[in-house]
Amino acid sequence: MGKFLGQMTGLRELLGTESLWPLLTTLTGIAALVQLVTLPFLPESPLELLMQKGDTEGCLKAAKQLWGKEDRQAEIDSMLKEQAAMKNTKLMTVLELLKDRSLRWQFYLMIIMGVTLQLSGINAIYFYSFEVFHTAGFDQEHIPYISLGLGTCEFFSSILCAFIIEQSGRRMFLLCGYGLMILVLALLTTTLTLQHQFFWMPYCSVILIFLFIIIFGNGPAGVTFPVISELFTQSSRLPALMICMSLHWAGLCLIGMVFPYVVKNLGTFCFLVFMGFISVSWISIYRFLPETKNKSIMEIKAEFHHLNFGKACAQVTENNPPEEFTACANV
Repeated sequence: MGKFLGQMTGLRELLGTESLWPLLTTLTGIAALVQLVTLPFLPESPLELLMQKGDTEGCLKAAKQLWGKEDRQAEIDSMLKEQAAMKNTKLMTVLELLKDRSLRWQFYLMIIMGVTLQLSGINAIYFYSFEVFHTAGFDQEHIPYISLGLGTCEFFSSILCAFIIEQSGRRMFLLCGYGLMILVLALLTTTLTLQHQFFWMPYCSVILIFLFIIIFGNGPAGVTFPVISELFTQSSRLPALMICMSLHWAGLCLIGMVFPYVVKNLGTFCFLVFMGFISVSWISIYRFLPETKNKSIMEIKAEFHHLNFGKACAQVTENNPPEEFTACANV
């Protein structure tokens, strides 16, 4: 929504002029102020209330506020199991997370998925779209409105993803999304290379750019952060997300600084770089990421146990419930 509103208010008919652009920049501060004022009135996280404050009644009340007034006992029971398993466990620091062997592969996958979200080429697509639209014959004055169409597609695709994410597994969303993005980038590289040989080829590039945005918004963009948060327990989730978001914005900064030089040196083959990043992520997700839908945090952690501690420990814990193999973490 922020990206879409930024594109819309940046039109020359609104705030995209030499005299009004300082006001356009100020809008981000207004949004932060609104958030600061409204946050105290929002309910606390039910998991935070239960596990960190021991407030079962407050947890139930917040759960009903956030999730509806239906019976939420199943969710409460799942949180109680996590609380029992993590008893006497304090919140981790970033350094403790880096040293914790039981979270090693969750950490690796978080890095891969978080970095790939920026290095998938989504921001490069926005960067390159002006040239593609210009080559396709669109008037320069109309291109900002077509770019607004890209932001609109991503916005509504993300909304659609929010409605259908619970219908299918997160893993499938990521694999299908990144797989289709690889295909689209391969086709886009082809159409950009041939854009001066066939008059209709630039229009194919325009279609592929819109298709790429839709696939990204309806897949990786909407699923990555929910999956990352589901890989970590309450005690380790905060430092994990701190690292992930730092890398997320570092990747955005890197793309903004480096991509113009990549285009200068590789030309229309610049998107092959992003295909490489997505391919590595796809293989990693296919090989190591379990499905997290309808699973508790402790069940997900148990599935990573054989990756984090090897086959010997996996054999020891194969016939034991998750709460009974914590001693293996000290091997």
